[in-house]
Amino acid sequence: MAPEEIVTTLCGKLPDPGEVVYVVTMRDLLAAIVRRMQQDSLHLTAEDLLLARDEAQAVFGHYLNEHELFDLALDQWEIVRHL
Repeated sequence: MAPEEIVTTLCGKLPDPGEVVYVVTMRDLLAAIVRRMQQDSLHLTAEDLLLARDEAQAVFGHYLNEHELFDLALDQWEIVRHL
């Protein structure tokens, strides 16, 4: 069976195979800004915040290798499954 066929078969075992596993929201980014800038963050404009969003998206797109993250998560998953 081809990998895509296996994925399709496994999807059939789940109630919602399109479920989001992890997400980063603007609120998460705002919390990071506040941790870094504290009260000074109150002086930021909407344009500043949208620029921070754009830069975060660019960094995630450039540095995030989901294959490495999946490998780490699946290594831990295998350990937990066998406990």
